[in-house]
Amino acid sequence: MPKIKSFFSPRRLTSMAIFIALQIVLARFAGIQVSEGLRISFEAIPIILAGLWLGPMAGFLVGFISDLVGTIISGYGVYFLPLAITPILNGVLPGLCYRYLYKGNMNLIKCIVMVFVTEIISSLLLGTYALTWYFQLFVPNKEATFAILFVPRLTKLVTMACDTMLVWLVHRTAYKRAIAPVLAKNAS
Repeated sequence: MPKIKSFFSPRRLTSMAIFIALQIVLARFAGIQVSEGLRISFEAIPIILAGLWLGPMAGFLVGFISDLVGTIISGYGVYFLPLAITPILNGVLPGLCYRYLYKGNMNLIKCIVMVFVTEIISSLLLGTYALTWYFQLFVPNKEATFAILFVPRLTKLVTMACDTMLVWLVHRTAYKRAIAPVLAKNAS
């Protein structure tokens, strides 16, 4: 029970809410919708940071809730749960990687590997597959095969590079000075 109580402490819930709000703003209001299957934004950064700083379960919740609330706010139509795999994995994979593979010790190379592997798995592969499935189910007149959707989404490699640099810079400059001390107060 103490672990659940500390996980849902006011400090952690507030931190998760801030990450959710940041993700919604970056995805829905600061992003550029290039086509039905491609949005250029920095929406993954708050979710990745939530996974890094608060853990994989918090990354899961931030990814899922921000996707659900963002879709409702945007009015994109039918909420399709498989599309939530991208933001969920954007929170879970970095959290697992940082905690268990890197053991809290990350350098630039590790950050590059972590972000690129995460976003290739979540966004390029599984996200494109879920989007293909969505179009086949809900937009039957639209020709949307995996290959047709995948090729333009390769432009996300540029966004991934930007995401990597921003995650690294924010983590490097803010974590030890500002975030870790606040989270440590929560543990005691």
